[in-house]
Amino acid sequence: MTELLQHPPKDTCMPSVVHRWMLLAAMSFILGLALLDETVVSLALPTISEEFGMTLTQAHWVVNSYLLMFAALVALGGKLADLVNINYLILSGMIIFGLASLACGLAPNGGFLVGARVVQGIGAAIMFPLPIVAISRIFPPEGRGFALGVFGSIATIFLSSGPLVSGYFTSYFSWRWIFWINPPFVLIVCLVIAFAPLKGRIAHGQDKSLSDYSFDWLGIITLLVGLFFFVLAIMQAPEWGWTSRDIVLSFVVGVSALAIFLWNELHIKAPLIQVRFFKKPSFAVAAFVVFQAQYSKIAMFIFGALYFQDKLGFAPFFAGLALMSAVVMNAATAGLSGVCVDKFGVRTPAMWGLLVLSSSTLWLTVFISQDNYWLLLPALLAWGAAMPLLFLPSMKSSVDSVELTKKGQASGVMITSQMLGGTIGMSVSSSIFLFTESYEYVFGTAAAVTLLCYLLSFMYFGKDAGALDSEKQS
Repeated sequence: MTELLQHPPKDTCMPSVVHRWMLLAAMSFILGLALLDETVVSLALPTISEEFGMTLTQAHWVVNSYLLMFAALVALGGKLADLVNINYLILSGMIIFGLASLACGLAPNGGFLVGARVVQGIGAAIMFPLPIVAISRIFPPEGRGFALGVFGSIATIFLSSGPLVSGYFTSYFSWRWIFWINPPFVLIVCLVIAFAPLKGRIAHGQDKSLSDYSFDWLGIITLLVGLFFFVLAIMQAPEWGWTSRDIVLSFVVGVSALAIFLWNELHIKAPLIQVRFFKKPSFAVAAFVVFQAQYSKIAMFIFGALYFQDKLGFAPFFAGLALMSAVVMNAATAGLSGVCVDKFGVRTPAMWGLLVLSSSTLWLTVFISQDNYWLLLPALLAWGAAMPLLFLPSMKSSVDSVELTKKGQASGVMITSQMLGGTIGMSVSSSIFLFTESYEYVFGTAAAVTLLCYLLSFMYFGKDAGALDSEKQS
């Protein structure tokens, strides 16, 4: 254990070109698996709920138990990236994720499946912040945008194949196979890290000051408790009643715990989440960009999948084909977004992405009641094309705005914001749908969040002149 926390020699041990690209491929698989699990579960939810006799709210917990644990612990993964050998973190996170995936596929009932998804979320939270940290360390600034674009392109192949894979297995084999396809990729990543690991300063945490203070256990506990009760209140309110004692108590406990969390993070020297990063308006808005992007993604993949099967009567496989139109453009624009960031900076691609995303979501809101897939297709294609233009500029802007020793924490904060968008988006959208039984209100709310983000981004995104060049700190 002491070896894990030991600081390496000052030699940076930069990898060779071949080693660098092998690691980039492995990092892309890590992101790809997390993205695959976002899209792959959505189409199977009706089948899972029917087999296990789950209500719609209970079925939504299959999604949100994963997102909730992911959101609550991903900052811990980012923090550990500044303290612990990244190789060990990747192996630990991947093994937990792989074993939990096997357990999900073997679930005998809905409760067991939700519990296995919780464990899967823990594994994902450990490993998810690490790719961006690793890429920012092994690629020079002038080539980092292109590397991140390739990274995003490979990962979005997983995202793009998710609906089709989910629909195919659910229709023709069993929904259980959507979880059993994860372990082979887990094995590939573990083999790459075992035989071609990151070395020296690239692999180890560099922030010596963090080890001088006690670990932020209060932050972890209050964040977990606060998010759980806050999400529980939103998710269960349509069933239990908005004014019921349990819902009111859940809101009070959740908000109180989150208030304690924020107070704690602002007053300790080594917080779990660097809330002080949000003092920069551009950083705060970048975090909101990824929050609303994940919100919109959950609305699309969970409720879009439900819409195709519920209103249009598509079987899971054909619903997967229909939903692929919302992700097929991702692979094309992910690589292009990296080039655009290198050439034009982070602001221009992000603003265009927000404009296209808000327009396409409004289109869906207006025309979804027509129950005509071909009428929705242009908006689905545009929505998919816009997504990479949001994530990459925001992530790069945040990571580049802090010094080398804080990259893991900045990555953790941004990904926490992203996953919070997922769990809050799932909670709010589920509650709205159960209360109104209207897909228009679900997508209309997502459009409103995106429009608000566009206005804030127009004023603040990428306008901080105080961004740090991380390489000057090395």
